[in-house]
Amino acid sequence: MMKKLIYGFVAIALMISCTMQPKYKIEGNIAGLDSGSAVLKKIVDNKMVTVDSVIIEKGDFTFSGTVEQAEYFVITFADTLDGIQLFLDNVKITIEGEVDSIRDVVVSGSELTGLFNTFNSEMFNFSMQMRALYNEYIQINMGGGDPERLKAIEGEYTGIEEQQNEFITSFMSENSNSLLSPFIALNYGNAKYKNLEELEELVNVFGEEVSESKYLGEIKERITTLKNVAVGMKYTDFTMNDPEGNPVSLSSVAEDKYVLIDFWAGWCNPCRVENPVLVENYAKYKEKGFEIFGVSLDKTRESWVKAISDDGLTWTQVSELTYWDCSVREVYAFNSIPHNILLDKEGIIIAKNLRGEALGAKLAELLD
Repeated sequence: MMKKLIYGFVAIALMISCTMQPKYKIEGNIAGLDSGSAVLKKIVDNKMVTVDSVIIEKGDFTFSGTVEQAEYFVITFADTLDGIQLFLDNVKITIEGEVDSIRDVVVSGSELTGLFNTFNSEMFNFSMQMRALYNEYIQINMGGGDPERLKAIEGEYTGIEEQQNEFITSFMSENSNSLLSPFIALNYGNAKYKNLEELEELVNVFGEEVSESKYLGEIKERITTLKNVAVGMKYTDFTMNDPEGNPVSLSSVAEDKYVLIDFWAGWCNPCRVENPVLVENYAKYKEKGFEIFGVSLDKTRESWVKAISDDGLTWTQVSELTYWDCSVREVYAFNSIPHNILLDKEGIIIAKNLRGEALGAKLAELLD
């Protein structure tokens, strides 16, 4: 009898704990949108994925569920309609709007989404100012051009960009304890493109309240990656196929030589401009212990092989032919090409992004 009572109490406790779990509820009404579906999406691995989908009845739709922490979501409708951005947390949210002006819907109930909408409104104003200047610039150019006005527009545009960056920095600082701020840093504050020192400084801006944020976690992962490929660190080995389909490892050439890992692509004009510099230095220093390991971000074998032939690249070349999805892009923490890394004879990174005369000067220092 006692065991039955204990099991009963446990079952009741579990039921209570389940019903007390924080949940979100989104109740929306879009006047004029009488049918169709509302789709709730979020970003997973840099792609939008569907979390839930509901039928719209006379403009009404409802979503409910649970999020582990506040996160960026979008509600979408038909392809021709704008989406509704939310920074979703476990609260009740009300959305009211009209089908002809979904961008102007009123979202209430979520302090985070309200703050996000305030940020987006200011960003929209900057965007409109820059768009107006861009359109004016194009029109003047098409009409024969007024050099003085074109120069003035360039200055005005740069000024607005600077104001926008100052606003983003100020917003993150003023809201350092908000879960929204690390998201802003990643998606508007160019955190993915900052160097190690800048990122470490950025992390110090955020308060303890956001220490568990998934977005702050992504920034910290980026810091770890940059540290792993900083000057003074050992290279990370990887293997890709050469143009004939044979697997080749970086370690197969990074032995007792100075090796330049060159990330490039046939479609990349700045890379192609830099290739003659590589050809010249390779011919000059190959016999003195210099090697190049080319890693292409091309999409097709045909374009890759043609670029190799056209530019006279005679060193080892490998590629996954996956464009920006190249697996070592995250490992070596680069977001643009050309990008290169110079290793010493022990495989230690000693320099990065040596281009033009800088590469020749460094090789002369090491090998002449």
